[in-house]
Amino acid sequence: MMRDKKDRDVFKKTRLPNLMDTLIVLFGEIKGRFYYKKAAIILENELKSIEDRGNAVVDKHLRTSILPGYACYRGLIEGGVSREVAYAIVEEEIATAALRMGTISELLRGLPFAYPIFKLVIKPIIKRGYPQEGWTINWKEFSRERIYFHITTCLYCEELAKRDALELCPVFCNSDHVAYDPLAPRIQFRRKWTLASGNELCDFCFKNGNLRTQNVKKTGLH
Repeated sequence: MMRDKKDRDVFKKTRLPNLMDTLIVLFGEIKGRFYYKKAAIILENELKSIEDRGNAVVDKHLRTSILPGYACYRGLIEGGVSREVAYAIVEEEIATAALRMGTISELLRGLPFAYPIFKLVIKPIIKRGYPQEGWTINWKEFSRERIYFHITTCLYCEELAKRDALELCPVFCNSDHVAYDPLAPRIQFRRKWTLASGNELCDFCFKNGNLRTQNVKKTGLH
């Protein structure tokens, strides 16, 4: 069956570029296109009234991640798919996108000085990618042992809460593990809390895995 250009393009430049194909594989051609069109209409409407807070990076997060994820989730539910299934589909699509960052993490993991390199670039990356218009970030530790910071306000939580879809936020939180877990064992990503789970903050902790290896060699512990 032919697919019109509009169908192909609406999610093309988002973190869900292959959504239509995914839905067709899962539900068949007719139902897949039906669900996709519902999601596409929701996304198009959301993009017409986007609030970017005067920041281009916030605009990018909204256009490529938050609104496409929400539109897919809401479109599937409105089409009759259960919330659990809709959640799982969005989670898989977002995780697939995060795998690209995971690949970079795997490359960094292979370097003997991975932690010093990561320590050198992490603050500029966070500052550029998560501006104060969308996030409140408090740095707690920046040492040779670990990098630790808290996020106390988050664009993703705020925008999804506005749309009565805060339950979708963990999908994006979980993608952090997809992106950062491959840094192990050189760098160990740890998290105890997230705003999306009802906590007062999200914590990000990156431990220098090489220090533990050095201590094991010195003490003979295994």
